[in-house]
Amino acid sequence: MKEFIHQKLKDVLNHSIQDTTNRFAGIQLVEQNVELSDDICTVHTMLEGNHRAALLLYADTALLTRLAQNILHSPKVTLQDVEDVAKEYLNIICGQVVAGLFQIARVTSRFQIPSFRTGRYLPEEEVPCQCVLNYDSGSHGRVHLICMGPFIPDQSQPA
Repeated sequence: MKEFIHQKLKDVLNHSIQDTTNRFAGIQLVEQNVELSDDICTVHTMLEGNHRAALLLYADTALLTRLAQNILHSPKVTLQDVEDVAKEYLNIICGQVVAGLFQIARVTSRFQIPSFRTGRYLPEEEVPCQCVLNYDSGSHGRVHLICMGPFIPDQSQPA
């Protein structure tokens, strides 16, 4: 049962990032085991409530810049534009994840407002890694979506 739930969680995360990226900016992501460049940013948030978890998005700065350019319909964007768009991008992904969590496990949840950092960031809280999804968008850059923590409660333990 736990493997089934884990696979369903991966499916929700995969659909959320691919659908949002395509609809949000017209960029197609292909799931591939790829490394990020040395120029990355991190957008992250924590799940609030009894089931602590983190959602981290590591992305090549080039991909986040392209997202901002597509959203703002301008070839010229500032780092503040990139940050604002990246946080809203993760916020939309989180909305789809919350809906998916409710559908697969009847878990009601809510994410904190996303935060943005240049470089790689890892939360200080000790939460185990649940899954890592890697994507390539071709010439626009690469992204890793990482779920850390128990999104899905252990059904054998009281909530």
